[in-house]
Amino acid sequence: MLDNVEDIQGKLLGNTLGREIVNLDLAIDISDEIFTHIKLIFRKNPVLIFRKQSLTPREYADFASRFGKIRPGVIEKYKHPEIRDISFLTNVNADGTVDEFGVTRAAAWHYDGSFDEDPPFLAMLYGIEVPSHGGGTLFSDMYRAYETLPLDLKKNVNNLTTVNQFGLGPSGRDYFLGLKPDRWEKYGPIKRPLVMRHPWSGQPYLEFCMIHTAGFAEMTFGESEKLLRELEAHVSKEENIYYHKWQPGDIVIWDEHATMHKNAGDFSASERRIMLRAMIDENK
Repeated sequence: MLDNVEDIQGKLLGNTLGREIVNLDLAIDISDEIFTHIKLIFRKNPVLIFRKQSLTPREYADFASRFGKIRPGVIEKYKHPEIRDISFLTNVNADGTVDEFGVTRAAAWHYDGSFDEDPPFLAMLYGIEVPSHGGGTLFSDMYRAYETLPLDLKKNVNNLTTVNQFGLGPSGRDYFLGLKPDRWEKYGPIKRPLVMRHPWSGQPYLEFCMIHTAGFAEMTFGESEKLLRELEAHVSKEENIYYHKWQPGDIVIWDEHATMHKNAGDFSASERRIMLRAMIDENK
């Protein structure tokens, strides 16, 4: 058991994102002092990785709930049958067959709950089964994405307002073409500034979503589409990205404000990928 916070070590795996925390077994009771230290590290590192963990779904949910209240997922069929607050992120159907859609699900830049009036503050994934090749998750540093915008573009985006509605972003329209998800009726259009300031750091960052951001209140549809594609290309630059190559037992926690993420979609549809997801509202 780890008794001293000084024993917690970490190294940065990407350019600015992806701090790997070692010497921690999350299945062992973590003291309040050590957990407070984890939260302090997280405030400065918006993507944390814990390797070689072995948690039951109950232990995983208990660990997640230490960060705040778990927000249940919105897709019923993916909810864990016994612990309804957490969900599966998987390409395996209930009968054991492989669902090819699992390869492309969430394979566009997004932050979770962007169609909701009050999105979750952070999220985590626990890798149960991962593909032998590929199967990674990409994270983009939204602090750096804003900081490195060309000056003329930065000036243009500072006063823009995003309009967010389920599935109506450029990538969402591709996903849901011909469908009428019930969430279109449940979630009306939500407006928020494109450039936000993080409640912890006060730093400015970009907040938009290629799946659910339909456009900008100050622009036409065509103008919005052009700008969203331009911003997508910018946040996708290699210097803004951390690619997480999953190993069984990985737990990854990320800040939904300071980052965007997406499924890399780089694995064979014949390979199983099973993860547990928790979305969390910050303790006030």
